[in-house]
Amino acid sequence: MPVNTPEEAKAFVRRWMDDRRVFRTDASDNSKDVYFSYEGVSDCGINVAIQQPRNIKRVVGVTSKIVFDKGQLETLSEEKRNNFLNDLGKKLLFVNPTWTQGPKPENPEWVLFIKEISYDELTEGRLIDAVDQVSRTVIFASSLIIDELGEPKAE
Repeated sequence: MPVNTPEEAKAFVRRWMDDRRVFRTDASDNSKDVYFSYEGVSDCGINVAIQQPRNIKRVVGVTSKIVFDKGQLETLSEEKRNNFLNDLGKKLLFVNPTWTQGPKPENPEWVLFIKEISYDELTEGRLIDAVDQVSRTVIFASSLIIDELGEPKAE
């Protein structure tokens, strides 16, 4: 069944998440920024969100975020931090989901991974692929970060 509206996309994604038993919470909160935002956990235990921003028409995004531990990047000198972030960027250049660092790229607090699916391609199989690609990329990037910066400290 083709998806043509945000309401249809919302119903399709929620049904898919329920069927796969990956749905955890509705994070939409009547937001002005998204039509919907559902959080869940992938088969391999990675937190993901599936959402549709209001500023992008006819596209659903599968996202996941790695948050740097408070002191991880601060243990590095500015030069070492820049080298690490540049090296991380080069390694992530060839992963399928797009990614961004924020809120300040020169000293990021997080790395966000995004896989977009346009309405004309929104199927159960594409959702499975997108969640899998984002999850694998999070695992890959996490291992790169841990190798360089060590395990995050437990709070």
